[in-house]
Amino acid sequence: MTDMPIEQTEGKRDGRRPFLRRIATAPLAWLALVLLLLCVLLSIRLILPIGAMYWDTYIYFDAAQRIYNGQIPNTDFLTPVGPLDYYLFALGLKFFPNAQPLLLAQWVILLVAAPLMAAIIDDVARKERRIAFALLIPFLIFAICPANVQTFHSYPGLDGFGIYNRHATLLLYVLVSALMFVKDGRRLAILCGLTMLALFLIKVTGFLAGGLIGLLALLSGRISWRSVVLAGAIFLAALICLEFNGHMITAYIDEIALLIRMNEQALLPRFLTVLSTDLDIIMASGILVLALAWMGREKLLAGFSASAGIASTLLDSNFVWLAVALVAGIFFETQNTGSQDFTFLWPILLAIFIQSAHEPVSRRIAIVVLIGFVAIPYTTKIAHKTLRAVAVSPTYVAAPVTDMKTLGQVSTRWDIMERSLLMEKHYLEHGDTYSDLSSQGQLPSWQLYSELDYQMYWIISADEAVKAIRQFEATNGIHLATLMNLDFANPFPWLLDRDATRHIQIGADPYRTVPPLDDATRQSIAETDAVLVPHCPLTTGRRALRRIYADALKDRQEVKLNDCWDLLLRPGVLPSSS
Repeated sequence: MTDMPIEQTEGKRDGRRPFLRRIATAPLAWLALVLLLLCVLLSIRLILPIGAMYWDTYIYFDAAQRIYNGQIPNTDFLTPVGPLDYYLFALGLKFFPNAQPLLLAQWVILLVAAPLMAAIIDDVARKERRIAFALLIPFLIFAICPANVQTFHSYPGLDGFGIYNRHATLLLYVLVSALMFVKDGRRLAILCGLTMLALFLIKVTGFLAGGLIGLLALLSGRISWRSVVLAGAIFLAALICLEFNGHMITAYIDEIALLIRMNEQALLPRFLTVLSTDLDIIMASGILVLALAWMGREKLLAGFSASAGIASTLLDSNFVWLAVALVAGIFFETQNTGSQDFTFLWPILLAIFIQSAHEPVSRRIAIVVLIGFVAIPYTTKIAHKTLRAVAVSPTYVAAPVTDMKTLGQVSTRWDIMERSLLMEKHYLEHGDTYSDLSSQGQLPSWQLYSELDYQMYWIISADEAVKAIRQFEATNGIHLATLMNLDFANPFPWLLDRDATRHIQIGADPYRTVPPLDDATRQSIAETDAVLVPHCPLTTGRRALRRIYADALKDRQEVKLNDCWDLLLRPGVLPSSS
């Protein structure tokens, strides 16, 4: 073998180093690497700590099973939000059948958000890679971490609720990033059109918040009328195409109107809730807006005196952008139970930081400190909750279930598990107590659905119900083709590979999302083979759902499935000899 000349070897090494350095400093390469890692994590069976209101995650399985069976969101079944999340989850579930449910529900939004963010990062990186990384890193943190800013339980656990709210907030982050840093008119128009489309199809309040920010971009001259027309054409063309899918868009708009009518009385209290729960972020942002307005007053006055116009001197000022985005964020959060509140402010804060380089040192320090007071709270809360849950996960006890498929990939503290296993006997022995509480509009505890023991108990109880259904079918020689559940979540069609009742609400909150019974729903329930009735414990929600659907449940045969679950059977389901 002939030795390679020293100078050739050094040349190869020198050539390799720049290539590796370019990859290591390329934001798109890091984005691709992270996405690859997430795919690996979705491919293996992970067990994660259960969190407050975790049963929101089960809604995605209910929707996915319906989609697999040919049902169309908003047309064949009512949803709390738009259809896009459920289609993405149904697609993700096909590719990653063993994925941990919450991680899959959280990360499927990257099928939409990652390509949009990649286009932004690519554009920004051509001018300044550091800014591209400054946009990319927070985007990945918020996209990856399945945690909300607000805390509903003191023990570690991952937030399985408000997932679509987090998705909408992430898309708002993409939109604001594009408006702040993308200068190419056509690229910006396409990005805005696609992002607004995704926002509309996920949550309309996110779409309205994005529209307010987009209006400021138009009035301030950051986006031209030509670009707005192009973005609007993309948006409308996509909606027209989707309308051919069983009139999905008109059904979605009708459902939005229905939910507004059902919840119009709750708007003002929710504004007060947002102002109180996010007071730290809102107050710091407000002070930063006032500080920037004061610091820039001379420049503004000079712009007005030079007849530069309002758009160029006032509306395109960073303090106006921050103020409008803050108002949009407050409006968006009024319709959320959980979210990554105000995280989409970061691109504006980044622009403020970059421009502060031209300010005197004292002003720059003040600006940086205020930016920190805005950005640090939501970032640290989201990251800390996620890291804390991951850190304690090895010490937690996995759910003792066998028939819950991937829904059983959750865990909790040993003492919480011990309590969860005791609760069924307790509910049975003291059923009258909980019936009395629910009759007076009270839950067993003030925050029952936020308590980790109840969320774990629900999975254990549902596992027993699945076993009992299979045993009941085997004993009676029948097959229950369609299943409905008089409770908030109904994963049973997916767990048993059955169909679900059409024209009813998934994520059935009888006080916010379940409309009065109509003819289509009544007929669909009448055709349902079996309706599950849980009563350990009898809660206000379970009682209210049975009352709402009472007229459609008449003349059904009620049988005991096990100590905590009954079945309401359609006439003729059981053989006459039974």
